[in-house]
Amino acid sequence: MLKRCLSVLIVCAGVMAVHSSLAVAAGPQGVTVSPAFQQVSILAGETQHPVSFTITNDEPVAQTFNLSAADFNTLGESGGLFFVGTNPTALQKKYGLAEWFSLPQSSITLQPKQSQTIQAEILNLPGMAAGGHYGALLLSAETGQTAQGGNVSLHPIASSLMFVTKTGGDVHSLLLNSVSSDRSLFKLPSSVSLRFYNNGNTHVVPRGVIKLTTAGGKLIAQGIINQDSNIILPQTYRQLHVPLTKFAGASAISKYDLKVDFRFDGISQYREYRSSFWRIDPGLLGGLAMAAGAALILAYKRYRIGIKK
Repeated sequence: MLKRCLSVLIVCAGVMAVHSSLAVAAGPQGVTVSPAFQQVSILAGETQHPVSFTITNDEPVAQTFNLSAADFNTLGESGGLFFVGTNPTALQKKYGLAEWFSLPQSSITLQPKQSQTIQAEILNLPGMAAGGHYGALLLSAETGQTAQGGNVSLHPIASSLMFVTKTGGDVHSLLLNSVSSDRSLFKLPSSVSLRFYNNGNTHVVPRGVIKLTTAGGKLIAQGIINQDSNIILPQTYRQLHVPLTKFAGASAISKYDLKVDFRFDGISQYREYRSSFWRIDPGLLGGLAMAAGAALILAYKRYRIGIKK
């Protein structure tokens, strides 16, 4: 019988998009905690930094919720997040936040439609290294929902994510690890995939533009990097897919340049990536093949006439 609670209910594939909504989209229901996420900067000289959360009970009955904190980390290179369990890796411990997070209480009871603000603290103790730290306030109801038969016990959990940077030793850096596209000898790319690596010690948000031009500089297509403002955590890889918008037609046969200019929030200087390739119109090859075939036939006929003479 499964009696173990679902300690992690939310694994969000797009939760690293800064401007994505993590709250319930359709009308208030259940319990909500806001903000859904927040970015916090702690000065090296601060002993503690306040953070606040507003909890609302939109149920028709009073409810009691348990408050706790958990670290989170990246789930693969897609940008999803997961809450770290009881046996974190060295990397997860290095960038965790829960150890430095202090709540004023362990539970809260709210009447129907009542809201209450919780004032918590991030403790800047000597053991807290400079750079990024990532954790969440977790809110779980004391009573869950049990399926018929008593086989599965569900305990919904709401969360508010915290992206914290301790200054005075924070390193912001971003590498473009690889560039790939769907182009071929006969096809211009319609999209480009970028694989970034954050080799700093705090999170960054990539920015930039991709341009496809002719060798002479004519703009053929363009795409904006990271329009969803996805965050890349330190020492992790992230794949970003960039669709290209077409501005001009392609020549029958021509050389093209693919240019990637990128940076991250907080700096204005761009870094560059360049590659060049040729593209040939398949119709041109068909015409050339037909012309070559006709030329061969004509040459053969002339050869036959020469033999008869």
